[in-house]
Amino acid sequence: METGEAGHSAHDMTVDVLARRAGMTVRNVRAHAARGLLPPPRLHGRTGYYGTEHLARLELITQLQEQGFALAAIERLVASTPRQSAEEALAQYLHMLAPWAPEPALELAETELPGWLGVDVSGETWRALVAAGLVVHLEGGRIRVPNPGLIRAGAEAVRLGMPAADLVVMREELTTHVGAVTARFVDLFRRTVWADYVGDGLPADRAQQVRDVVGALQPVAAQALLATFRESMPAAISLFLEEVSDAFEQGGPRDAAAAADSDR
Repeated sequence: METGEAGHSAHDMTVDVLARRAGMTVRNVRAHAARGLLPPPRLHGRTGYYGTEHLARLELITQLQEQGFALAAIERLVASTPRQSAEEALAQYLHMLAPWAPEPALELAETELPGWLGVDVSGETWRALVAAGLVVHLEGGRIRVPNPGLIRAGAEAVRLGMPAADLVVMREELTTHVGAVTARFVDLFRRTVWADYVGDGLPADRAQQVRDVVGALQPVAAQALLATFRESMPAAISLFLEEVSDAFEQGGPRDAAAAADSDR
């Protein structure tokens, strides 16, 4: 191994260098180390030196966080995994998440958002989007759109005549209900495929099979959700038409409009 004048590897880094290469602050690196997310550094005198394995670990942690993993979950995973296989386990989780990776966040000038969406954005809509975390203000008059696909769907609904503020509220309901459905799918995977995989000792020759199952869950879950939605929507529309028709027969267009408004 190549060594420097101080007797440590030429590839070793101080915590400052490690933080810079990982795109983090020294404080963040130290916090990760304190949580046990990083192996101890090699000490030379009173100085700790970090190697490429520490940088790789930080990069994996960053990627997992970007995919929605909480630090507490990463911490539990590392704590329950032997040191020599922690990277492999983290990488396995990252590969499992790959098919579900959301569309990359979009960054643009604030003034460009209405043109990108193709609809006007009122002050009230701006406030609702920011409050919901759908748009994040950055420095220099720029914004970040964490989920561009969701915003585009909302803009299409606005073009159909639906109020943006109501759509933001509906998004919260969708998040709640879809979150419950996804939790059930994940729990089913955990109790079956994943439990068998762990029970067999995480064999390397089955790692790709497990990743394939997770990837295949996406179209299966999406198809199930869409099929259920298609089954439920006609019934909801039928009920709406019955209520409006009854109101129209009883009192004319004004009562029909009132009946429609009462459902909001």
